[in-house]
Amino acid sequence: MAVTTVAAAGIAWWPAFTMGVYGAVFFQQLLALWVVSTTVFLVVVVSRPGRLRQRPAWWALMLPSMWLLLTLLLPSGGTSVVYDVLFWFGVAVTVVGVPVIAAVLVRLVLPGVERLDRPQLGLAIGVIVLVMLASYLLGSLHPRVLSCDDFTISGNFAPPGCTPGDATTTREARGP
Repeated sequence: MAVTTVAAAGIAWWPAFTMGVYGAVFFQQLLALWVVSTTVFLVVVVSRPGRLRQRPAWWALMLPSMWLLLTLLLPSGGTSVVYDVLFWFGVAVTVVGVPVIAAVLVRLVLPGVERLDRPQLGLAIGVIVLVMLASYLLGSLHPRVLSCDDFTISGNFAPPGCTPGDATTTREARGP
């Protein structure tokens, strides 16, 4: 249970954090989710085709592909309700998909993990959700924890409302 929980939380915290900081899930996160979920789905289809009939929930791995297909089909630059729905669908795919994909990957790598009983599974999901909520909150409270330089040094844009000043997370930026 610990391996599954750590793997899922380790993947899921970053989209939750960026949602708290920027109010958005970055395209790299959505595309990384698409690559991993599509790859896992194709590996299951090719190596264990019967598994899809045994576990229809694995079709959820195709949600990021569905989001991407819808995005490709819609004209770019729109501002209608459809685009808002598509944005929130992408957020939901990321928030729900990351833990599910991490769990599927762990199941493929560590046979026997699927034998977690319901209380263990509930505890794992609860911990993952708690980490995601804490990450979102930390992102929302970024001015109290990180400076504008922290974002810039890490290769991110300094978000609105960030605290000016030297980086708080690197020695080099603080000087001697």
